[in-house]
Amino acid sequence: MSLFITSLNSGSNGNCYYIGNDREAVLVDAGISCRETEKRMKRLGLSMSSVKAIFVSHEHTDHIKGIPVIAKKYQLPVYITSNTLVNGGLELDAQLVISFQAYTPVTIGELTIIAFPKFHDAIDPHSFVVSAQKDLT
Repeated sequence: MSLFITSLNSGSNGNCYYIGNDREAVLVDAGISCRETEKRMKRLGLSMSSVKAIFVSHEHTDHIKGIPVIAKKYQLPVYITSNTLVNGGLELDAQLVISFQAYTPVTIGELTIIAFPKFHDAIDPHSFVVSAQKDLT
């Protein structure tokens, strides 16, 4: 099964990455508005209905600005470290917040996401490895 990866936006004005297969996807960061995320995904033929979660790399505004609206509108779980949640000042529904640990795989459908710490000027920054289960048929 193919894994699709696209940058919906990258830069100081916002970061948001879509990673998924034919069935499900995740967003890594959402530093652009919900409306802009939807618009860019539609232009690429991608649907928010396939997005199953948001993973947060760190607390800088250009990575988190759109998360509260997107998470609430689509009832998406937000995978975030407790330090990043506190230092980012995000106001999220508690039932949508899921803490992750470095090197501990998170499975979402046929996707596996593994966080690992990185060097950055943030409180608890992480990068992610996303892989898809292979279709053996």
